[in-house]
Amino acid sequence: MRENIFIEQNKEKWQDFEELLKEKQRNPDKVSESFVEITDDLSYARTFYPNRSVRLYLNGIAQQIFRDVYKNKRVRWRKLIDFWTTDLPATMYMIRKDLLLAFLIFFGAFLIGIFQTVEDIDFVRVIFGDGYVEMTEENIANGDPMGVYKNSNEIEMFFRITFNNLRVALLSFVMGVFFCVGSIFVSMYNGIMLGSFQYFFYAKDVLIDSLFAVWLHGTLEISAIVISTAAGITMGKGLLFPGTLSRLEAFQMSARRGLKIMVGLAPIIILAGFIESFLTRYTEMPLFIRGALILISLAFMVGYFVIYPQILAKRNKIQLKGQKLPEKSEDSEFELFQIRGLGVILTESMMIHRRHFAPIFSVCVALLFPLSIGMYLLVFEDISNFDFPRDMQYRLKEYYLLVITGNYTESIPFIVAHALIWTVALTTPYYFFSEIIQQEARKITWSLKGFGKFLLKNGYKSLLIVLILKAIVFPSPYMILVALLFAPLFMFFLYAWTTQTNNPFKALGKSVKLFFFQPLNSFMMLFISLAVGFVYFVLINSGLSAFFIQAIEMHFIEGETFLQKIIQVVYFAGLISVTAFILPIFVYSIGIQYFSVMERAENTTLRKRIEAIVVEE
Repeated sequence: MRENIFIEQNKEKWQDFEELLKEKQRNPDKVSESFVEITDDLSYARTFYPNRSVRLYLNGIAQQIFRDVYKNKRVRWRKLIDFWTTDLPATMYMIRKDLLLAFLIFFGAFLIGIFQTVEDIDFVRVIFGDGYVEMTEENIANGDPMGVYKNSNEIEMFFRITFNNLRVALLSFVMGVFFCVGSIFVSMYNGIMLGSFQYFFYAKDVLIDSLFAVWLHGTLEISAIVISTAAGITMGKGLLFPGTLSRLEAFQMSARRGLKIMVGLAPIIILAGFIESFLTRYTEMPLFIRGALILISLAFMVGYFVIYPQILAKRNKIQLKGQKLPEKSEDSEFELFQIRGLGVILTESMMIHRRHFAPIFSVCVALLFPLSIGMYLLVFEDISNFDFPRDMQYRLKEYYLLVITGNYTESIPFIVAHALIWTVALTTPYYFFSEIIQQEARKITWSLKGFGKFLLKNGYKSLLIVLILKAIVFPSPYMILVALLFAPLFMFFLYAWTTQTNNPFKALGKSVKLFFFQPLNSFMMLFISLAVGFVYFVLINSGLSAFFIQAIEMHFIEGETFLQKIIQVVYFAGLISVTAFILPIFVYSIGIQYFSVMERAENTTLRKRIEAIVVEE
């Protein structure tokens, strides 16, 4: 091919690449793709036009990108700024109708709570229970109606309240998966509870004290619950009204939109917990100061989540474009070092988990199920003394203490068994993802013997992570919030220790460096994984679980209590096994995120491509 024809055919492509290099915010995938094309053209020019200017021109561009890659730039905080200034407000603008609907539902339920309590003042006992109402009445009689906020240590109360608020907000969102109905139900329950609560104080002539105390933190907290309900409705609408997309594709897009909102709400809910724990207790604070704080909180929530998105939309500063779904086959080759968005990471994790459903289920049945039975018997040595099902209805607290944190008892055998169970549960997906790295495929071949060798060889690493997390939650079960914040970093450490270096100290340094390169994305992956697992979590602590237990109990004649207790043991073992079955989603997503961050931070793939060619100086 003549040189002028070669230049004419590729001139436009080269000019586009020059423009790309001038951009401050370059798409790494696009740079990588363009670089491959440039190096191909450079190789051709070296062969056919070794002494011509086109070779020097292409070599200069290759040098430019070579220098750019090896600058190894740190994280661009612009992305974090864009999330709060553009991405989240744009998402809020897209769901503005859902937000209005969520507010009307909550406000309507609030009025229902008031009217019902007007008709029957004892209705508040149905909502809050006799113990809470009697305690509040005693506080009112003692001249301190808001004394409930002063009964606990500030720090302990902060973790407990924040955990509960995050749970309620997450529940409001996740229940939207049941075609919006679940989110609406949760919102109505919270609205009725708030209305009944406020009228109760009105009936006791302490409404002013209640308003200035409750809404000091409630302005942020209640607003967050309304917005999380809107996010749940948005997710549910993807299932109900898929439009031209398939129902699965519509659900994926709406779920991502809702998850982005929930990530934005997390710091607000934490701030509300801080205010409730550290400030609300000071009821002697002047009313104008508390009133000012309430107005500031209200102005922020309305201004940022309602008015600001409208302003951006009117100024055409937000783009309301649809999200592109990843086009990946479950059987396609798995490219490890590839920059991926959060939506793609979640989709990849789901694909990997679905492809390895059978082997993970086998491990749960073969190992975790009997270990769980053993752990149960360590707690209740004489199961004849454990009344089924009245003593433990598998509600949140018992399930959480017995299965998740292991703080249910101080028995050493129980603690050891609990640590072993979670070590196996963590090592199982860790093994499959390690094999995916080795075989570079989403669907791998595996063997029980290979898993056993991996467990013996690397199980101590998982055990170390489990013990660290257990040490964090040991002082108080509410320290699980701190443990969850560190969990993504610990998983980064686990992957660095296995794939990068055998030196745990070097692995720790590398994991910290990569984690703080993009900490927001790492925490978002944790939030996404927890949201997926929370669907299961809600179900087993709902009326469905109680119905299942009662249905079993109905089939036993009086006196066959021992058989009932055996079924309870099996039921508990099943719960912990299914809980471990949710864990791989988190392990896979953090693993994919780890290598995605590594590629973004170190340009691993691009460096290999550069080193494969010789750039002339």
